[in-house]
Amino acid sequence: MKVTRLVIALACLATSGAAAAQSGTDARCILLSNVFAKQSKDANAQKTAEASFYFYLGRISNQTTAPQMKTLFDQQSKTITDANAGGLMGDCAKGVQTKMQLIQSLAGHATCGEAAAAKAGAASGPLAHRRSAS
Repeated sequence: MKVTRLVIALACLATSGAAAAQSGTDARCILLSNVFAKQSKDANAQKTAEASFYFYLGRISNQTTAPQMKTLFDQQSKTITDANAGGLMGDCAKGVQTKMQLIQSLAGHATCGEAAAAKAGAASGPLAHRRSAS
């Protein structure tokens, strides 16, 4: 089945939710990543698409309505073709990768949970070994 038909079908199904993407790019990445996660034969590409789907799903605003989401999906589905779908999905994956690199660049810095536990003087829990080693 062609990617464009699946994207349009997904757009129709996804509008039953009560949230909407913050931008057209987010909506497009939700559509693309869902299709690629379901259609990819390569396990790594499938995992990347699934991670992208959840990343962009997490960017959905709670205040946006289903009609607004439908409008975004309709607009973005018109920009996706079989010829450009792979490149657009690559752009979506790069957005996720950039954020992951940002988080990984913070490695070695205390997380909010560790800082709060240390401040409270907690000496038990799953991170106790990390606190006591500091």
